[in-house]
Parts: sequence; structure tokens; C-alpha cells
Amino acid sequence: AISVWKIDLPEVAGVVTQRGILPTTFVPMEHTHCVLLRVNADGTAIPDEAGDSGAPLLSAERVAAMRDALEALEGEEIEVRMTEIVIEESVACAIVELPPIVPCAFKVPHVTLGTKMGVSPGVAARLLEEVRGGRTGGVTCIKLQNPDPFRAASSSSPRAGRLGTRARARWRERDNK
Repeated sequence: AISVWKIDLPEVAGVVTQRGILPTTFVPMEHTHCVLLRVNADGTAIPDEAGDSGAPLLSAERVAAMRDALEALEGEEIEVRMTEIVIEESVACAIVELPPIVPCAFKVPHVTLGTKMGVSPGVAARLLEEVRGGRTGGVTCIKLQNPDPFRAASSSSPRAGRLGTRARARWRERDNK
């Protein structure tokens, strides 16, 4: 079984489709979320879906510490801010700012907003690594000035709801069998 900790951000999907942020050739993500940690049954961290170095290999001790921290945050309210939208020919994603107390295995915490048909959302981690490393060709980066926070409450519930006009995001551990 694979355990996945993530912050569900359903309001992000609504914003993306309403504002027409994505190129018309992209398919918006149905379930927008920020993955914090993926762990195999043996306790080792799983790299992102594209199989690249977006999620560094973590020591067993680091993975255990991250799991403990995520479990300790159960039920706590946190704020998540989208700080930048990054778009290239096959994927669009948003860089998110997490509070320092929320651990994330990825070097650049993000939400995949949409992809071209057949493209894995996991390529977003590689794109963001390249942009952080200085890539500018074929990439559009839109910095968001004074972004409103998405209020996030950790929960084991599989569905997220609304809190006024702000997202109520939830992270949880999920077993994939």
C-alpha cells in the first residue's frame, strides 16, 4: 500500500476554469491538491509520478519525522498561498507557499492546474525544478501579487467543503491498494 499525504484544494480548480487561466488545449485537473509526501509500504519516500528528482530521496528518519509532523497537524487550520503560476507547452501549475510547520518532500511545493491530454501531472515537479534552476525558454511565469490565502484544515475526511469564499483544504493519508 502507498500512503499519500496531500492538501486538497478544490477551490483552485474553480478559479482555474472560471478565469480561463489555462490554454484551451489543456485539460483542467479535476482534483487539485498539493502532495506533501508519498510513502511506500516499506516506509521509503516515493519520487514524483514522472520518476525524476522532484522529490528527493529521503532517509528513513526524515520520512518518519515528516509522517509524525503531518499526523500532529491533524485537525489544525493552516494557510496555503498560490504565489506563482507557471505554464509551459504541456503543463500548468501553481507554486504554493506552505507554513513552515508543514513538511513537504518536494523541493517546490505546487498544485498541478492542468495538462495536455495524456500528460502526467507529475511532470510539474520537473518543470518547477528547471524554472528554479534558471530555465526561461518556453515557460510563462506569472507572479501573483498579494495572493489571498486558502484556509486549510487537516482532516481524514475524503472530501473538502467551502468556508465562505475561501477554500477549505484537507490533507490526509490515503492507502492505495
